[in-house]
Amino acid sequence: MSLESLFKDAVHQLALREVPFAVAGGLAASLYRQTPRMTMDVDLVIMAASDSARTAISILESIGLETGIARQADLAGGPLFAIRRKNTAACMVVGRSADKSHEWGVDILLPSMPWAADAVSRAQDNPVDFGFGAVPALTLEDMILAKLHALTGGIPRPKDLDDLQSIYEANGDEVDTIYLAAQMKRFALVVPSSAKPFLPAELLALSRDIRRQIQRRP
Repeated sequence: MSLESLFKDAVHQLALREVPFAVAGGLAASLYRQTPRMTMDVDLVIMAASDSARTAISILESIGLETGIARQADLAGGPLFAIRRKNTAACMVVGRSADKSHEWGVDILLPSMPWAADAVSRAQDNPVDFGFGAVPALTLEDMILAKLHALTGGIPRPKDLDDLQSIYEANGDEVDTIYLAAQMKRFALVVPSSAKPFLPAELLALSRDIRRQIQRRP
């Protein structure tokens, strides 16, 4: 089964269950990058009415994938005791082929992601045709927020840094800075020190301003 087939089947299952969702990850990032990048998986973010993890597992198993849950501590790289106890919030359900015949997969991000609710809502007005019909995708600003959130979860991943750099190179003048700044402040999203040498000046300046605003909070 191809990655496109998995993508199409996952979208079909979401539609059957009437679960609001948006395309995220590498596919969404490539919409805004200066040049697209390769990805081996489809990332979707959902807003299920209840028990989102169980809903995500049901969807992925229905398209023939084995599932696992990634929790907040897993994505952040610790602390080790929290990873072992599996007692932090579930953030993502990972789906991969059971027969290991390929490395393609589908990952479903859960509503515990702080940026998810607004991003999925805004995505309904941002349909994109990925080859089998229009589906909602993260907007430019929500893609940036998702990447910023990923940077705060541990050691910055090269692909997140590269996505942000490329997105700003291609779309820096089109970013809705007012919305982006408000969401960054709301979720206390600032660029970590380890990522600063790799990110564009516009984003670093906005991050400095947000950091000052957060520090002035009573």
